[in-house]
Parts: sequence; C-alpha cells; structure tokens
Amino acid sequence: MFSQSRSQSNKGGQPPAPRSVRLPKQSIMPNYADIQFLHQEASKGSGRQVEMPFSVTEGSQEYLLSVKVDRAISMDPIWTFSIVSPKGNQVLFSTAEGDISLVANLVMSGAGCDPLGDSFANEGMMGMDTMGNLATVTAQGSAEMPTITQSSAEPTPLFDAPKPGMKATLEGDLTKMQAPNLLQSITMAKMTGRLDCKDKSETAKIYFIDGAIAHAEIKDTSGDEAVIDFITWTAGEFRFWPDETTSEKTVNRRLEAMLMEGVTMLDQVKYLESANLKMESCLVKRNAIISEQEFSQRLSKGAPIGLQPQLDLYELIDNRTTLYDILRKRPMKKTEWVPIMFNLLTCGLVQVTDQQISRSGSMRSIGIDEATLQSVTKHLIRQESGIMTYPAFLYFLDQEYLRYEYFNFPLSLIVFSLGNRQGGPTGPVEALQMLAVKRAMQRISLVKRPIDLIGHYETFDYAVLLPNSNAKAAAALAHRIVDVLREAPLTADLDPRSLVFAFGVAGVPEDCQELDKLLQAAKNARDASKQSQRIVLAREIIAPQ
Repeated sequence: MFSQSRSQSNKGGQPPAPRSVRLPKQSIMPNYADIQFLHQEASKGSGRQVEMPFSVTEGSQEYLLSVKVDRAISMDPIWTFSIVSPKGNQVLFSTAEGDISLVANLVMSGAGCDPLGDSFANEGMMGMDTMGNLATVTAQGSAEMPTITQSSAEPTPLFDAPKPGMKATLEGDLTKMQAPNLLQSITMAKMTGRLDCKDKSETAKIYFIDGAIAHAEIKDTSGDEAVIDFITWTAGEFRFWPDETTSEKTVNRRLEAMLMEGVTMLDQVKYLESANLKMESCLVKRNAIISEQEFSQRLSKGAPIGLQPQLDLYELIDNRTTLYDILRKRPMKKTEWVPIMFNLLTCGLVQVTDQQISRSGSMRSIGIDEATLQSVTKHLIRQESGIMTYPAFLYFLDQEYLRYEYFNFPLSLIVFSLGNRQGGPTGPVEALQMLAVKRAMQRISLVKRPIDLIGHYETFDYAVLLPNSNAKAAAALAHRIVDVLREAPLTADLDPRSLVFAFGVAGVPEDCQELDKLLQAAKNARDASKQSQRIVLAREIIAPQ
C-alpha cells in the first residue's frame, strides 16, 4: 500500500507538498527497468519521492531504494539506498546521479550481488523478472525498450496505439506480474491512462483517472464485473497508455473490495483448472436423482450463492453435454458460472470427464458446429417441457417403422400418463404443472438410451420410442422410470407419494405388425394401466387370434 505524506496546511498560498509513493515490496532484485520506472514516477513532480522496498530472495534481508527529483537541490535525481531493520534504516549510499546503469550497479553491489557493466541497459537483463515485469518505454524510441521474453510457440499479441507513434509507458506479462498487483501498482502510483491486456482470445481495457478505475470492459462485460474478471487472468501481455481517458463511468466499487472478490474467484478458477475442467469437458451428475432439499443442504457448505441459479445450471447437465454447450444454452458471465461450477464440484454434485459422450465433438473437429444440428431440432422440441412435440414424435415413429418394414428391425412404444392425486387415495387426479413435467422428463432422459426418443403424445400424455427393442425391454424401462420419478420430489410442494402413473407398452412385430395397430395397442394398454395401477403390456389385453 502507499505511504503518503501530505502537508496538512497550505499557508500563504503555497502549493501542497508532493506525495511520497511507496510501491509494494517485491522479492527479487530490481533490474534496470525497475529503476527506470522509479525515476520516471519521481519525475512527475518536483519534490516527489518514490520508494521501493525489496529483498533479493523471499524472506531475506529487506532493502529500500528511493528516488527524489528536486531541481532546487540538484539537476540529477537523488537516490538513497538503505538496509531496513527494526532499529531504523541504515543508509548505504545517497547520491545525485542521472546514470541509471550506475545506480543499478550501486544497488546490486550494496545488496551483495555482482555488479554489471555499463552495458546493463542494453543487455537481456532488461527482460527478466522485475517489479511485476513493469517495463518502461522511454521517449527515445524502441532501441531502449526492454524486451519481453516470449515462447516461440506463442506470438506476442499486437497492440494498436491510441494515437500514431504513441509509446506505452508500461508493458509486461501477467505470468510475471499478477493482475491484482498490476492494478494496485497503477492505483498507488496515481496514474491516468488506459491499460490494455490481451491473451489468446480476449482483450481487456481498463481506464484509470489519478489511480482510480473509471471504466473497464472485457467482451460483453463492463464495469465492476469486468474488473473482477480481469483479476482472474493469469496470462496475457499488457500495455499502459498514458493520459488516455473516457467519458464512461461504469466502475463504482473500490478496488480493495473488487480485489477481495476477484482473488476469491481466482482461487475458484485455479481449483476448476486442477479438476481438469475445460470448455470441452463433459459434466456428469454424481446422483441422478436428488431432491431440492438435499441439493440445497449440500450447497450450504459451498460459496454463498443464490440457490436458483445453481439449480438452473444443474438441470442443464445431462451427462452428455459439454460445459461450452451448456453455457451456450444458458449464457452466463464468467463471474456467474465460475462460483456455481466451483460449488457443484466441491459439494460432490457433479464430476468432470473428458469423454465425449455426444458425437458433436468429433463433428466439430471437421468444421461442423453443433449449433447447425441444434438449429434443426429447435423446432421439434417444445420449450416448456424440453421434449419433442407430438407431430415431431409421430414423424420419427413413422421413420422407425419404415426400418422395420425394410430391415425387420423391431421397435417398442411406451405411452404413459402422469398426474397428481389430490385429497388422498380417492381424490381427483390433476395434471402436473409444467415445471414438474420438465423435471420428470429430465429424469427420464437420464435413464433411457441416447437413441430412445421421448415426446408428447396427443394432448396430455407422453410417449417413448425404443428402436430395435422388444416389449420386455420397454417394460423394464417403464419400471425404471417409475422408480426415478418416485425417488425424490419433482418440485418442493409435490409429494412423490401423490404421483399417479399409467404405462402401456406395445411392440412390433410381437404384438402387431401395422403402425396404426401399434399406436392403438399402446393406448389400450395405458387405459388398462389406469384401472390396474400397474404397467400393462399390450399382449396382456390383446385377445388371442
């Protein structure tokens, strides 16, 4: 944090004493770029003193390097180098010197390191780890620009200067200076300008006015959330363009508060990375059936987030879809989905797998986007329930029947009703609310095969088509559906014991060989199920021929 000394009075119209700036302590020997940065900051005002505490290695002896520019005393900046101790600072040297290379050598010698030659400013040392890798670009041109070490596999991002020929005053790499430290350094130095940062896929722009963040933007996110998002960045190149301002004012919170939230989210991001969560990862529910009450109890041990957003995202997990596709179905900002995924993983509700259960991953590898496929099925699905419309279901049933005619592949059909009995065993049966229907269909989707199709049937009923299956296999699925629907409440106010089921099962060719007779046989079996309160196969009610 800053240690600022301000005049408490302004007698006789004298200007206030300039601020003294104390930069954060670093655990590495300062290099030429660091010392040049100190000089530049001190030159912003006569009498302004800038201090930088450091140690050669973590936990070793602490030193303090300070510089002050006061033209009334000397035309050269005054450098003071001290050993910090509990009994007071011991000054090793204090000198007026304009040669940055000489000052760097004096500092290294005073800290017990080998001094460098006069070519210090032009050697590769300028690109080594520094005070957050804050490299200063001088006005003389690119010949004095500190180099930034880059892997040959990762090209340096290109930055467009706000004005032709404009030079950035700071540049560096977030792998060497963490984003929180970078923001704090700019804030403490009371700098005005725009910070640009680029990684492989994103660009961040953050505007500062006298060290206070005024506006920030990352893609479609702006304001406080953009700052918090940027704090989680662990890689990327940055440039700071001085005196660049904006009329937008989107950041309202103090940096300290955003840092606390951002650092927490950074820890969550690192945990997700350690869990091998990537956009291409598939998410699998650890427990296919769980009540809202148990869901809430488990999440109570996680980060404090509203229950409904977590439940909404959890319901999109179908054991086949990748995180990328889930976020495409339900767009969420990084500041929203990261804490939710952190909770779902740490509370044991979800696990991560790299197995591509759906075929879309391999199709995407040849340039076919899954959105192309979803654009077709979008018009076949009833959004309120998440399953096929009645006409769409009949179309695919007809296609499956053609496979039987041409290739003799068997098929089975389940037609079923769902309801909620009110007022005890003899009370009336009412249709389920749409939320309960949607959750019921989600549970059924977890136990059926990916090739089985589920859809609406007529007005109030539902149906499942099982390709290449006999009626016995379909009846087994019907029993499994009853189990998962009764295992936990579909909604908080719906008692599973009040659910009423009626399942009718018919198959081709074992029960009939015509499509219309298949439909009628399944419906008759369903009607018989309403009377017997058990799953009925068509063969049980079809008279022997």
